[in-house]
Amino acid sequence: STAGSNVPNAAMTKVMMTDQGLSGRGAVCLDGTDAGFYFAPAADAANAKHWQLYFEGGGWCYDPMDCWGRSNSSLGSSSSWPATVGAGGIMSDDCATNPDFCKYNRVYMKYCDGNSFSGNRAEPLVVKGLDGKDKPLYFRGKRIIDAVLETLMNKYGLSTAENVLLTGCSAGGLATYLHTDYVRESLIGLGVTLKRYKSAPISGFFLLHKTVDGMSVYSEEMQEIFKLANSTAGVNRYCAAAMAGSDKMWMCNFAQFAYYYTKAPIFPLNSAFDSWQAGCIFGARLVPGFPDK
Repeated sequence: STAGSNVPNAAMTKVMMTDQGLSGRGAVCLDGTDAGFYFAPAADAANAKHWQLYFEGGGWCYDPMDCWGRSNSSLGSSSSWPATVGAGGIMSDDCATNPDFCKYNRVYMKYCDGNSFSGNRAEPLVVKGLDGKDKPLYFRGKRIIDAVLETLMNKYGLSTAENVLLTGCSAGGLATYLHTDYVRESLIGLGVTLKRYKSAPISGFFLLHKTVDGMSVYSEEMQEIFKLANSTAGVNRYCAAAMAGSDKMWMCNFAQFAYYYTKAPIFPLNSAFDSWQAGCIFGARLVPGFPDK
């Protein structure tokens, strides 16, 4: 998913967090390459303390081979990320298109962990790929969030932020549901004096629902990546506490549960009909051999 399709006035610049990689915090993409984000500073001094943090979307991977395939793409590796990107819609710097946020500091968080920035698996999962070679896969989405916030605090002025909007689209919209409280609490814990903090997840309310044939497909897929990525500590902590001791913890990976337990102000944006969900939730089929093939 992208932030929009209109042409921006200025590109956002890539920031690679080389100090936060495998030799540091371990905030890396699926293939172990350094994580990063794109940044554009506020347009003027009046907006210097206004920030918009955006989670990139791009679906999920659901089992080891699926995640191996993803690790060879820009959604699982930073090796091919361009030096600059444009962002439209709610991230646009065109004030005719985006009058409320066009002059904010804008951060486009690149998605490369496979489960909406929620993974926190300590040891990599070694997978034998289609090429016959063993490859370690890292599920470190939560560490990527921590690394982004720390980098922005230390080097880009987030420490003086007063107004922060957290948002994202599709799988990034789900990330917004999962991490609204976490980002707010992290900023406060880091000493940021927030006056206003709100979130606006876009198209991230993916349904916990069976197919039209009454089969559990999407829920099975999300359970698998939740376990694979060790996402227990990467979802809303109030939801996780409520589900503790049960076999339902994985449900916190869904927007309806994350939203229910979210304490910070949150404004969902979602269409009544979602074509992706029509095909991939209501009309889905598990691939033969799932989850191991």
